[in-house]
Amino acid sequence: KLQKTGIESLKQVTKRYARKQNRWVKNRFLSRPGPSVPPVYGLEVSDVSKWEESVLVPALEIVQSFIQGHKPIAAPVKMPCSETENKRSFHMCDLCDRIIIGDREWAAHIKSKSHLHQLKKRRRLDSDAVATIENQSISPDCDKELREKGFSEQNEKEVKSSV
Repeated sequence: KLQKTGIESLKQVTKRYARKQNRWVKNRFLSRPGPSVPPVYGLEVSDVSKWEESVLVPALEIVQSFIQGHKPIAAPVKMPCSETENKRSFHMCDLCDRIIIGDREWAAHIKSKSHLHQLKKRRRLDSDAVATIENQSISPDCDKELREKGFSEQNEKEVKSSV
């Protein structure tokens, strides 16, 4: 019984690891291909009994063609891209102080760890600044002058937030 549960948990962990690897390859090589990204080839690996003819032989042919310097017979995997996607669009991220070219790269940057970290940092700084301003009250004499000049409480809040 212990052996069966061990085998089942090993299968689960292996499947999880394979999914994680596939996600990494997709994100690293297929989502944002660049000049330094090698082509990625997909092989049919679902049937283990046909592993030699569906995985080993095609993989060796791909490697041999690279070694010999010609194009492999198999076509590399391509990520589908939308027709509306602009590869030359110019985006400026003021938060990270970076220039991003291309819609796909911009979308990837917005989701990136470094951008999210900068966003969190900025929100923290902004909330600290607002809390500091709210803690500093305008003097009663100034309050009286503002009301006499016709400033409403709404305008007063705008003045405090701009300070």
